[in-house]
Amino acid sequence: MESRDVRKKKKICVVTTNRSDYGRMKPIMEAIRKRDDLELQVVAGTPFFFDHLFWYMRHGEPLSFWRSLPWHIRARTMAFFEKDKELQKKEQLMRLLVADGFPIHARLPLFLEGGNLRVMAKTVGLALLGVPDVLSKLNPDIVLMNGDRFEILPIAFATVALNIPLAHIEGGDVSGTIDESVRHAITKLAHIHFPATKMSGERIRAMGENPERIIVTGSPVIDTLAGLDLSLDNSIYDRYYIAGDRIDFTKPYLLIMQHPVTTRYEENRQEMEEIIAAVRDAPMQKIFLDPNIDGGSDGVSVALRTYRDTHPSGVAFGKYFRPHDFYRIISNAAVLVGNSSSFIRESAYLGIPTVLTGDRQAKRERGGNVLEVPAKIKAIQEGIKRQIAHGRYKPDFRFGTGTSAEQIVHVLSGLNLENLSIQKTFYES
Repeated sequence: MESRDVRKKKKICVVTTNRSDYGRMKPIMEAIRKRDDLELQVVAGTPFFFDHLFWYMRHGEPLSFWRSLPWHIRARTMAFFEKDKELQKKEQLMRLLVADGFPIHARLPLFLEGGNLRVMAKTVGLALLGVPDVLSKLNPDIVLMNGDRFEILPIAFATVALNIPLAHIEGGDVSGTIDESVRHAITKLAHIHFPATKMSGERIRAMGENPERIIVTGSPVIDTLAGLDLSLDNSIYDRYYIAGDRIDFTKPYLLIMQHPVTTRYEENRQEMEEIIAAVRDAPMQKIFLDPNIDGGSDGVSVALRTYRDTHPSGVAFGKYFRPHDFYRIISNAAVLVGNSSSFIRESAYLGIPTVLTGDRQAKRERGGNVLEVPAKIKAIQEGIKRQIAHGRYKPDFRFGTGTSAEQIVHVLSGLNLENLSIQKTFYES
């Protein structure tokens, strides 16, 4: 790889693997793009079959293999003949990046379909095969990544194995599920840390990290919220297919989103069924959003499909929303029900009443707007009643005020790479 000390601009490689992650990284990407001393490189995580169809057929577990196969073959053909512009129009994350004016310097084959623990583990292993070639070709000065998703762990490992400095956003948080382990593993791999809160920064320090490389910046998603028109009306139906009954987004609604807990794989379907039963008779319209692709999402999805097939009145089902529209749907909800981290971080800033179900976000720092309950029918129903009665909360700025991206980019710009040791040392408290 080319020496890093001969270039005038620092190459900052941002790896984004899904729409939620991109929503957090976008303010930083925009800030990097505006700098004359920094060069933005974008790597997009994509389905594995784009580049390795036969391996995907061996290891993926789609809900309907034969129904999916024509699209898989078509996508692989486009990739083989390097028809990247056509691929970018088809794949959701790449389409978002291109629409926002970001060039995609490389795509990284990551994801297998299946939603179970086997597929999740295989995704990590197979992903590692492609990362070294991508990073060796781009030769970045710094790789910048966010959070705790299982698919970014192999990217983090490959980065440090290639002796490239790694900067990590939103480390030091605590939670349940496998995210807890992944997040702290990436912290120990990373060289520069941008935690969202002072408490998270203190945890990183307790893990033996260099205090000079821990900079509390807030969460970049707050930057987006601070500058976004959050108004919402029914024109959203013109932009997306929303299944189920048509609801009126100008009137109160419950927003329900439940992600799986990987460490309790067998219980995920039952917990989703408990939530469905709890909200079924709630006195307002509802919209359910699909879970993420963690192991256990297969069970959550089965529960949702079974309920959707009963055609409940006043209930909508959403699969895909661009980040800005997702934030608008959160902001205009009467109550949030589920276990998404957005129901903690974004909801605190917006002051949205939240009923946090189960233990996916166990011990995670949160605002006073969050009421944590077991994923049981009566507990959830009581929580919803309390939050409806309370109404909106005052905004809580513990996760930032809208200046995170500016702070992160300022640090990256001023970083002296010659003084940044790749060899990490444990710093005693």
